[in-house]
Amino acid sequence: MLEGRKHPRTPERSVVQISALHDPRLAELTSVENVSSHGARVTTERPWELGAHVAMKSATGELMARARVVYCQAIGPRAFAVGLDLLTQTSAWDNQSKPLMVKQPK
Repeated sequence: MLEGRKHPRTPERSVVQISALHDPRLAELTSVENVSSHGARVTTERPWELGAHVAMKSATGELMARARVVYCQAIGPRAFAVGLDLLTQTSAWDNQSKPLMVKQPK
């Protein structure tokens, strides 16, 4: 039985850009669903390869992170839930600071 997450996730609706490290032309704006200090779940329009390394950055480009794709699940015809393990970042993602987050207008 699963014990739950080691690091609590915070529900968050925001936008970041992710791009493949091996080919930065493979990039898209993604919707962040939730974050923790060590990971995030984003929604994308294309599948991402398991184990792929990606760069994430805020809309301003000032805040960045590198992550590894730990899962990619189809959730619709052109929608995928992607789990990212944050490897390096400009600052911690926690309840006090979410540096990569850019709030979507309501």
